[in-house]
Amino acid sequence: PYCMKYLLALLSVCLLCGCKTPKLEPDGAYKGDLNLALADASYKFAYETTIAVFQFELENRAELWKVSPSIKHGLDKLRPEVVKVDKRWAIARRAYKANPTPQGLSNLQTILAEIQRLLPAVQSQLQPLN
Repeated sequence: PYCMKYLLALLSVCLLCGCKTPKLEPDGAYKGDLNLALADASYKFAYETTIAVFQFELENRAELWKVSPSIKHGLDKLRPEVVKVDKRWAIARRAYKANPTPQGLSNLQTILAEIQRLLPAVQSQLQPLN
């Protein structure tokens, strides 16, 4: 939780760097919706990091198997969860873009929390490498 708050604060600074006001351009990709921009950036970071771990395991499966078969088995259990969360994210994001409501944003934030919960679980499967 603390780490995520720090990450969001840092991301906010990065997104707003160079802007005269703390908001996005109304005619930009996010139509001025900073909440969606932050949720998207946070989700993208967590999802792509998770996928990078899966890709690393796939590309190094034979060597990792020699270290510990539990790496593959653990990731195999988490892959379907990540796929489900990603599908839910896509649906919720489309719904929010079509009708940006507080409930829609809350749904996005709930799904974001799920992928953020899965990220350390996925990363921890590589623990035998340490």
